[in-house]
Amino acid sequence: MEKPEILGIALFPALVISTLIIALSCGPNPPFAPQGSTITILNPLDDITIPPESLQPTFRIQAFVTDPDGNALNSVRVRFSLSFADQNSLVVDTDGDGESDSRALQLVDNSNCNPNPCDLTPISQWFQQGAFVDSPYTELSNDRGIAEIIILIPGPDVVIVDPAVFEASLDNGSPPDNFQFSVNAGAQ
Repeated sequence: MEKPEILGIALFPALVISTLIIALSCGPNPPFAPQGSTITILNPLDDITIPPESLQPTFRIQAFVTDPDGNALNSVRVRFSLSFADQNSLVVDTDGDGESDSRALQLVDNSNCNPNPCDLTPISQWFQQGAFVDSPYTELSNDRGIAEIIILIPGPDVVIVDPAVFEASLDNGSPPDNFQFSVNAGAQ
């Protein structure tokens, strides 16, 4: 037997073992919903007009996941995607220096605020607690088949967004659910 064959025979088990160790150390991956499952957004937004100098409005969006028989699916991946909310969507100048430094819209993971949900935590603490997340963002459905996320519209400098698109997807080949809405500043 030649040395390259012996080396190949010796390296193969080591490669398999190291691959298994790496795969197992990454922890369990949440499951995708089975083929034929559906997702439905329960509370889509209408067009929004925000009065000048208003507080920062937040909107909770829920998506309901069902299996092919219509039963609620828990602990499956739901991918939320929102235009004007990704890391490249800096369109608002918050400090007046002429440079865009903030997003027009922001996704918020409500479960990241501690010890209370973000609804009960001051917005000033959200950043430190890691509540702001990039679009797209994956959340797991709860024991009732509902996954939820918050949309924050920064204020008081409202940027006109027309249209924004919100989408909830299972990332398994099933059709996503989505809606369009616009954000406008009200009259002074």
